[in-house]
Amino acid sequence: MDAVAVTSALASYVLRHGDDSLIMAQRLSEWISRGPELEEDLALANVALDHLGVAQHLLRYAGRVDGRGPTDVELACLRTEGGYTELRLGVRRNGDFAQGMATLLVFVS
Repeated sequence: MDAVAVTSALASYVLRHGDDSLIMAQRLSEWISRGPELEEDLALANVALDHLGVAQHLLRYAGRVDGRGPTDVELACLRTEGGYTELRLGVRRNGDFAQGMATLLVFVS
């Protein structure tokens, strides 16, 4: 495998994980103020922020590895709908609280 193919594969891999973390952060932030208790609201907000930070780091790294140099903001916000490569698990709409927590458990496992 040549260096260009390795770089492209690495950029694709990192971009996919960045997309996953970005979508999970968005899904978790939907639970803020809708959780069953105040403690769950605060915990979900913190977990969502953690995923957002991971997404920012991974998307920034994907832009550097790819060599084209798009920023993390460009990769997160300026792609078309078909340009995201997240897991289908992450794009499911939140159901009840138990389904949301089960999705988070599967996602982080």
